[in-house]
Amino acid sequence: MVRHPLIDDVSGPAIVVDSGSQVVWLTDALGSLLRRASASDRMVVLRTGPDAAITPALRHALGAHGAAWAVTDADGTLRDGRTGVVADGLDDFVQHGPELLGEPAPGVPTATGSVRQISIDLTLRHHAERAVDIGSAIEALCHTVGTCPNRWGTAEPLSLPWDRWVVTQYAKHESPGISTSYAVGDGFSATMTAHLDDGVVVETMSAVLTVPDEGTDPQLAERMLEAVHRVAEDVVPVFGVVMQRRGDADHLVRAVAHAEPSPLAVVVGPEAVSFLDRGDVWPPPHTSTSTFGGRGLAPGDSDDQGLIVRLEDGWTALESFLDRIDEDRFLQLVGGAPLDPAHDEGTLDGHVAAGLHGGHGAA
Repeated sequence: MVRHPLIDDVSGPAIVVDSGSQVVWLTDALGSLLRRASASDRMVVLRTGPDAAITPALRHALGAHGAAWAVTDADGTLRDGRTGVVADGLDDFVQHGPELLGEPAPGVPTATGSVRQISIDLTLRHHAERAVDIGSAIEALCHTVGTCPNRWGTAEPLSLPWDRWVVTQYAKHESPGISTSYAVGDGFSATMTAHLDDGVVVETMSAVLTVPDEGTDPQLAERMLEAVHRVAEDVVPVFGVVMQRRGDADHLVRAVAHAEPSPLAVVVGPEAVSFLDRGDVWPPPHTSTSTFGGRGLAPGDSDDQGLIVRLEDGWTALESFLDRIDEDRFLQLVGGAPLDPAHDEGTLDGHVAAGLHGGHGAA
């Protein structure tokens, strides 16, 4: 590939981009490098200092294109900026994957001043008989906590005023290919993708909302789940996860350790319910369920109903539930939707993978 102006070094298949910025954005130039490298089976390694932060949009793009974030500490040691795992060198990312798994380094700093956040990740199917309206699910969820996106775009800085009609038109323009857009607001950040699969628009959305600390609004969690319920009545969700977590108030991603997130609920759409193993004990231990959809059905007929699964024991409950999913059929249903493999930043596939493979997310 022709040398890209952002490339600072090349180490085998690793393309190194050094940044001394305090905040690294997903610029048009960096986005183009990530796309070109991914198409050429090369790995971009973003190398920063320990005090640098990356934006939620860049975090998503790194995951979507199989890129790594390496942090060089003051003593010269290298670690994964997302998981905190020590790396012997750039080859570790090439050989073991863009996110290194294992125990974080003892010296990884702990976050200070973090705030309570809720992440909501959904894969949705917009069938032909319903109007495609990208972003409507995000708005419905945001109204619950009184904050909504005010800017959006496809590269940073996000400067376009939020308008879900315009966001939808962009997705339609990119169809049948994958469209990716980002939105931000006060205490809010989100990633939206959409693509056409066999005549059905498949949308993935991952939103993070800052919410009052636990105890200041005891009904908040219940209202959030009710909002998820309302969204599920209006669109056709395939699968979703609602998590409670700690994060920085500005929603930037820093190379620091936060407390482990806690799963609150799972959404299973009507089309995916048949992929569940509901034999033996149902619902699974430490969970309770309610239904949505299925309007107009005869009493007791639940064939077209989806499930909201409340997780009463965090990761234990989520893992016991994920054991009941036919993963291959689920992935076939979402039609190869571009689910971000990042496993700790509120992205759907990461939570599914974490549960299926025993991980609980990174530092």
